[in-house]
Amino acid sequence: MGTSVILRSLKKAAPLLVHVAFLIGFFWLLFAIIGVQSFKSSLRRTCVWSDTDGSSYIQTFQFCGGYINGTTSLPMPWLKSDAITYASSYPKGYLCPQGSKCVEGINPYNDTVSFDNVLQALQLVFVIMSANTFSDLLYYTTESDYLAAALFFAFGIVIMTFWLMNLLVAVITSSFQVIREESKASAFTIDQQPILVDDIEEPKLVSSLKRAYDKTAWLWISVIAFSLVVQCLRSADMSSSRKAFITDSELVVTLILLLEILLRFVVDWRNFHTNKRNWVDLGLAVITAVIQIPGIRDSGQPYAWLTVFQIIRIYRVVVAVPMTRKLIGTVFRNITGLLNLIVFVFLLTFLVAIFAVQNFRGEINPVDSQENPIRITFLNIYNSFIGMYQVLSSENWTILMYNATQYSQSKTTSWMAATFFILWFILANFIVLNMFIAVIQESFDVTEDEKRLEQVKAFLQRKELGGSSHGNLSLSTIFKLGMNFQRHKDPLDYGPATTDMLLKDAVVREFLDERLESHEITHTNGPVASVSSAGQVRPGVLSLLWSKAVSILHNREPNPFHSRLQFSRAYKDLDPRTMASEVVSATDQKKRAQREYLRKHPRYNVSLFLFSPAHPIRRFCQRIVGPGRGSTRIEGVDPIRSVWYSFSAFIYATIVAMVLLACITTPLYQRNHFEDPGRKEGARGWFVWTDMGFAAVFTIEAVIKVIADGFFWTPNACFRSSWGLIDGLVLVTLWINVVTSLHRDGGVSRAIGAFKALRALRLLNVSDSARDTFHSVIILGGWKVLSAAFVSLSLLVPFAIYGLNLFYGLMLQCNDSSGSITNLSTDCVGEYNSSPYKWNVYAPREYSNPYYNFDDFGNSLFILFQIVSQEGWTDVMWQAMSSPGRGLQQIPYASEGNAVFFIVFNLLGAVFVLTLFVSVFMRNYTEQTGVAFLTADQRSWLELRKLLRQISPSKRPSDKPDQSWRTWCYRIAVKKHGKWQKTVTTVLCLHLVLLVLEWYPEPKWWEVTRDCLFLGFTGFYIANIAIRILGLTWKRFRRSSWDLYSILAVPGALITTILALTYRDNAAYAQVHKMLLVAIALLLIPRNNQLDQLFKTAAASLTTIGNLLATWFVLFLVFAIALTQTFGLTRFGQNENGNLNFRTVPKALILLFRMSCGEGWNTIMEDFATITPPNCVVDEDFYNSDCGSAPWARFLFIAWNIVSMYIFVSMFVSLIFESFSYVYQRSSFSISRHEIRRFKEAWATQDREGTGFISKEAFPDLLRELSGVFDMRIYKGEHSVGSILEACRVETQGPASPGRVVHGVDLDKLSERISTINVAKIREQRRKLDHFCQEVVVSADQDRGINFTSCLMILAHYNVISDSKSLRLEEFLRRKARLQRVDEEVRRRVVAGFLDTCYWSSFRRHNLELRHSARMVAVPSFPVPEIYIDDQNAQTPAAEAFPAPAPGLSPMDAPRLPEAGASAALADYPGRRHRADSRGSSPARSDRSNNGSPRLVPRRPSLSDGGGERWGHDGSVSLMDGGSLGGRSRAGSSAVDRQNVLDVFDNSAWGESIRRSFTLSRRGTRGRAGGGEVRGLV
Repeated sequence: MGTSVILRSLKKAAPLLVHVAFLIGFFWLLFAIIGVQSFKSSLRRTCVWSDTDGSSYIQTFQFCGGYINGTTSLPMPWLKSDAITYASSYPKGYLCPQGSKCVEGINPYNDTVSFDNVLQALQLVFVIMSANTFSDLLYYTTESDYLAAALFFAFGIVIMTFWLMNLLVAVITSSFQVIREESKASAFTIDQQPILVDDIEEPKLVSSLKRAYDKTAWLWISVIAFSLVVQCLRSADMSSSRKAFITDSELVVTLILLLEILLRFVVDWRNFHTNKRNWVDLGLAVITAVIQIPGIRDSGQPYAWLTVFQIIRIYRVVVAVPMTRKLIGTVFRNITGLLNLIVFVFLLTFLVAIFAVQNFRGEINPVDSQENPIRITFLNIYNSFIGMYQVLSSENWTILMYNATQYSQSKTTSWMAATFFILWFILANFIVLNMFIAVIQESFDVTEDEKRLEQVKAFLQRKELGGSSHGNLSLSTIFKLGMNFQRHKDPLDYGPATTDMLLKDAVVREFLDERLESHEITHTNGPVASVSSAGQVRPGVLSLLWSKAVSILHNREPNPFHSRLQFSRAYKDLDPRTMASEVVSATDQKKRAQREYLRKHPRYNVSLFLFSPAHPIRRFCQRIVGPGRGSTRIEGVDPIRSVWYSFSAFIYATIVAMVLLACITTPLYQRNHFEDPGRKEGARGWFVWTDMGFAAVFTIEAVIKVIADGFFWTPNACFRSSWGLIDGLVLVTLWINVVTSLHRDGGVSRAIGAFKALRALRLLNVSDSARDTFHSVIILGGWKVLSAAFVSLSLLVPFAIYGLNLFYGLMLQCNDSSGSITNLSTDCVGEYNSSPYKWNVYAPREYSNPYYNFDDFGNSLFILFQIVSQEGWTDVMWQAMSSPGRGLQQIPYASEGNAVFFIVFNLLGAVFVLTLFVSVFMRNYTEQTGVAFLTADQRSWLELRKLLRQISPSKRPSDKPDQSWRTWCYRIAVKKHGKWQKTVTTVLCLHLVLLVLEWYPEPKWWEVTRDCLFLGFTGFYIANIAIRILGLTWKRFRRSSWDLYSILAVPGALITTILALTYRDNAAYAQVHKMLLVAIALLLIPRNNQLDQLFKTAAASLTTIGNLLATWFVLFLVFAIALTQTFGLTRFGQNENGNLNFRTVPKALILLFRMSCGEGWNTIMEDFATITPPNCVVDEDFYNSDCGSAPWARFLFIAWNIVSMYIFVSMFVSLIFESFSYVYQRSSFSISRHEIRRFKEAWATQDREGTGFISKEAFPDLLRELSGVFDMRIYKGEHSVGSILEACRVETQGPASPGRVVHGVDLDKLSERISTINVAKIREQRRKLDHFCQEVVVSADQDRGINFTSCLMILAHYNVISDSKSLRLEEFLRRKARLQRVDEEVRRRVVAGFLDTCYWSSFRRHNLELRHSARMVAVPSFPVPEIYIDDQNAQTPAAEAFPAPAPGLSPMDAPRLPEAGASAALADYPGRRHRADSRGSSPARSDRSNNGSPRLVPRRPSLSDGGGERWGHDGSVSLMDGGSLGGRSRAGSSAVDRQNVLDVFDNSAWGESIRRSFTLSRRGTRGRAGGGEVRGLV
C-alpha cells in the first residue's frame, strides 16, 4: 500500500513535471544543435600508426586534429578517410606524433557515439545532463578541436544540470509538500501523520534496581564501542595471535551483552515488552550468541556475512551522542515513508530489469574488441538488475548504453536502445532518487502554526541579534558607486519599531491566524519545581573539582561587545509577545552594559594601546576605511564615502592583479624563467619583487585598519570578524612566500607555493549577497553541516567494518590475465607477453591490489568514502564479484553474491548520505532565508508577487499614427495573435527545423541552400524588427527585453551570414554565424505562453545563481592555484595527458570542474599520490623534482571533493528550491493571463505613452475600467445599477399595477431587488474602497503620479490575498503600519469633510434664510431635526422658530415630514454640485481647500476636480449623520455655537481620530498634501 501512495503522489505531480520537462527539452534541443555545429566529424579523427610492412594500428580513443609530418616536422591538418586528401587547411587540437597520421574513420562504438546529427547529439547532450562520463567527451573534443571546447560542456553542466535539472528537484519537493499540506498526510505513507504534541507524562514509580541499572548505561555503550574497535583491528596480514584476540573478544562481548539484556528484563520485567528497543536488543543478543557456535564461527565467509548483527549494535553508540541523535531522530521521523520509497525503488528496478532482459539478452558480446570481458550482458535477471541499478546510480551508466547501441546497430534498433536507457535514467535518477530529498524534507517539515511561530523567532533573531560585518565593501557595492539604496527602505526596518508591533496582542493573533490559544504555553512566575531527591544524582569529587575549575576560568566580567544577548528564558519557552519583550529589554540592557563597560575600562577602546578614539591619527585612519566589525563604529567617526570607496577600489584592483600574477607564475613558468639562458646568474625573478610590493600594500592596509578599529581587543576589532581573519591569513602567508622566495629554499617550495592559493580568498567579497550566503550557510550553519558529516560517518563506519570482514585480502589479482593463473602465490611468477598496442613485449608477473582494497580498516573506510561520491563503486563491486577466494586469481562472475553489499551500501549509504547533505543544506539555507518556515499561502504570494513585478504596462499608444504606412505597421505590431505574428512564429519554427537538419557528411548543395534560406529568414526578421520600431516607436520598442535581444541577435546573424557565404573557408565566421542562428531560435520562448511563464519563473533565480557562481569561482581559483603550485611539475600518471593535468591554471580549472561532478577524482588523486621513487626524480630543488606527494594529494583532493561536490552543488539545489516555486503558481492565488491583459488594457486607456504612471485625476477613470478579479466597485454584478434597472424594466404600464411603473421601471420589483442587498457587505465594500483609494494616493509619486506596479500590488492585497495568511512577518508588520497610517488618514478626512459640511451648510442656510425673510411674512416650520452652525458675522432670528427633537433622540427618531411634503422639503435643499462650485475658506481645511467643497448633505466628495462618478446616498432619507455623534439641539437658544460643537467632537471617537492624526510624522503624511481626495465610486 505504501507504493500505491507514492504512485498517487507522482500522478498528482506529473502535470508540473511535464511542464518543466517541456522547458528542459527545448534547451536540450538547442544544445544538441550547437553540438552538431561545433563538433560534427570531431570524433571520427583518430591517430593511425603505420608500420614498415604496410600494416597499421588505430588508436581508438586518441582523437586528433592534425599530425606532425615525419619529414619536415611541420604540423599538418587531418586527412579524410582515403588517408590522402586533406580535410582542412590548418591543424588544430592534438597533433599525432611522427610516424602516425590523423585520419578520419568511423565514430566510436560502431559509429553510434558522435555529434554528426541532431539525434546522436541529443544522446550525448543527455550524457552531459547526467553529469557522468561527460568528461570523456570533454577531453575527446579538446583533443580533436580546441581547449575552448570545454566551454560547451561547462555551460551545458551549469545550465542543464545545475540549473534546469534541479528544477525537477524543486518541483518534486514542492509538489509533495503541497500534497502533504492539502491532504494533511504524508505523501509517502498510507497512514496519516498526526501532529506530535509533547504530552506531559505522569511520573511512574521506578524501582531501585531500575535506577541502578540506568546508571550503568555508559558501561554497555563502552562494551559495544570496544567490540567495534576490536573488529577494526582485523587486516589481511594480521598475525594468528591478533586473530585469536579478535575472536575471543567478540565472544566475551557477546556474553556480556547477553547478560545485560537479562538484567534489563529482570529489573523491569513488567514494562520490558512495551519498549521497541528492548526487542531489538534482545534479538541482536540472541543472534550474536548463536553465531558464536564453533560450527558457525569457523565457517569462514558465511560467518563474515553474519557479523552484520554484531555491527548493528553500533546504533546504541550513535544515539548516545547528542549531536547525531537529534539529526537521526529528525531524519528517521518518517521512517515508514523512507522504507516505502526504498521498496518502491527496488520494485521499479526489478520490473525494468525484466524488460531489459527481454530486449538485450543475447545481443551483447561477452567480450569487447580489446578482449576485455563486458560486465553487464543481460544474460539473466540478476545481471540485468545490477545493470539497471547501475543506471539508477548514474555511475558509468553510459557504458551500458554504448554497448547496447553498438551491438544493436546491425539491426537498426540502436535508437531504441538509447531511448530505453535515457528514459530509465530520467525516471530513476531525475525523479525517483530526488524523491529521497522530498521524503527527508518531509521529516524536517513542521506544522503551519509552528511555521508562523518560527517566523516570529527568526525575525527577532535576525533583526536584533546582529548581522555580518559591513566594514569590507563588496565589489558590487563599489561598482554601484556607493549608491545608498537603503534610503528607500521602510522606516520599520530600523530600530525597535518592528518589535513594538509584536507587542500588540491583536497583531500577533492576526498573524498567527487566531490559533495561538491551542498552542500557547503557560508560564509561571514561581520557582521551578525541584526534582525529587529520589531521582537526583549527587556530583562526585571529580565533577566538583571540574566545576570549580570552570567557574574560576569563566567567572570573569563578560564583554558586552562580543557576547550574544542574554534572555531570562530560552526562546523555545516564549510566546511571540513575550519574546519581543525579551528582545527589547535584552537589547536595551546590552547597550547599557556597553556604556558601563567603557566607563569601567576607558583603555578598552584604545587601538594598539596607543591611539584613543579622539587621537588625530586614529580619526584619520577611520576616515579611510569602514568599521572593522559591525555596521557602526563605537566612539569613532564615519569614513568619508569618496575616500573609503576609492581606497577599497584600489585594494580590489591590487587583489585582482595579485591573483592574476599567481595564475601566471606557475612552477613551470618559474622553472623556465630561471632556466632562461639570457637571464643573469643569481638575479631574482620579477615575480618576487611584485609579491613584495603586494605584501607592502596589504600591510599598509592592515595597519590602517588596526589603527582605526583595533587589532582584537576593541569594540570594532577588525580581526574579530571572519573576513578580517581571512585578510590576516592572506597577509601572513604572503609574507612567508616573500621571505621564502628571497632565500630560494626549494625544499619547502611545495608548501609555500600552495600558500599562494589563499590570495584568491580575498575575492570572496565579490557581492553582498554572495558574501552573506557564504557566511550564513558555511559559517553560521557549519554546526549543522558538521552534524550531517557525523551522521554520514555513523553510516560509513559500520559499512567499513562490514566490508573489512567480508573482503580483506580478496582484491588481489595478477597482472597476467591470460587465464593460466590460479593460485597467486605459486602461479603469478616469471614473465608473460603483455602485448601493448599489439606489440609483443615481455613483462614480469606480479600480483597486487588496485588503487583500492579492504585489507585494513583505514583502506576500507577510505574506499567507501570514495564510493559515497558515486565514483568507482562499480569497479570495486566487479572486483569483489570476480574474487573466488583469498589467494586466488580473479575470475569473472565467480562471486556474484558479493554485489549485494555494494548495492545496499550504495542505496543506504551513498545515496542516503548525498541526499542527506543536500537536504541539510536545503534546510539550513531555507532556514537562513526564512523559506523553510513559509506556509503554502505565503509561498503562493511570493510567486504571485514575482509574476506581478514582471508585468509592465502596454507599450502601444492609444492613438494611431497619422501616416497610412505607419498605421499599418502599428496595427500588425500590436496584434499578438494576428496573421503577421502567426507568420513570424511559423518562420521561427521553420528556422528551428532548418537548424535541426544539419548533419555530417552532408551534400554541398544542401549546405548552400540552407545558408540561403537562413539569409532569407534573417531578412524577414529584420523586416519584422523594422515594422515594430516604426509602429511602436523606438521609445516603446526598447522597453521589451526580447525586442532588445532580437535587435542584437538578428543583425548579427545577418552580418555573419553574409561573411560566411563570402568567406566559406573561415571557420571563425562560420561558427559565430551558427551560434547567432541558434540565438534567434530563443525568440520562440516569448511566443509560447507555457515556455514564457516557465522561463520567467526559472530566470528569477539567475541573480542568486550568479552570486553563488562568483563565490564558487573564487574557490575554483584557490584550489587551481594550490594544485598548480603543488603538482605543476609532477610527471603524468596513467590518467593524465596533455590537457588533463595541473601544468597551467586554465587546465587545472577544467580538471577541477570535472571533479566537481565526482568524475574520476579518486583515480587522479591516486596518480598524484603514488608517483614516488623510483618512478620519479627526487631533488632538493623543487624545480628539478617531478614526484607527487601523498599528503598533499589526499588533503587537496578530498577538501575539494567536500567543498565543491558536497557543499556548493548542494547549495545550487538549495538556491533553486528557494527561488523556484512553480508549484505554488497553480494555487488559488494565481491570476490568469487574461485578467492581467484586461488590467493592462484598462491602464492603457489612461497611460497613453506607456510610462507606467497616471495622474491622480485619472485614477477614477481607471477604477471604472477595472473588471474581473481587479474590480473594486461597491455594487457588483446583479446589484449594480444597470443590472437592477434591466431586471426591473417593463415595456408598458400594465393595468394590474397602476401607478407602480415609473419611466418603464417596476417599483415593486425595484423595492424587492433593493431589499436583497446585503447592507453589511456593501458597507464593508465601501470601507475597503475608501482604504484602497487612500492607499493608492498615499503611495503615489509626488511628481509622476500613481505607479503601475504599485497599483497592481495594492489591488492584489485587497482582492486576491489575505494579508494575515499570505504575508511574511516582516511584510505583515510593514503592511499593518501602512494600513494604520491609511486608516488614520481616512478618518481624518472623514472628520474634515464633516466639519466642512457643517460649516458650509450653516453658511448656505444663512443666505437662504436672509432671502426668505426678505419676501416671506411667516416663518416656515421644518419638522426634520437638523444641526446648524451659525456664522459669526450674523445671527438669524428666525432660527428660534425651528422645533428641536427631544434629548437623546437620533435623527432617525425625530418626527418626519409627511410623504407628500418630503419632496417639497427636499426641493429646498441645494442639488448636487461639483466641489469647485465653492471656493471659500473652511476651518477644517488647510492646504487642501481646493480639493473639496461644502455640501448640505453629508456625502463624500468626488475623486477629482475634473468630474467622474461621485458618492451618493446610502439609500436612507436621513440627511445628517451628525445627530448621532453628539450633535446638540437648539432648544432654548437661537443658534449652536461652533465651539460647543467642537467640544462635543473632542469627546467623541472622531475627536480621538483627530488627535491621533496630528501625531502622525511628517514622513507618514508626505506625498498626500498635493493629491486629490479619493473617496470612492458609485
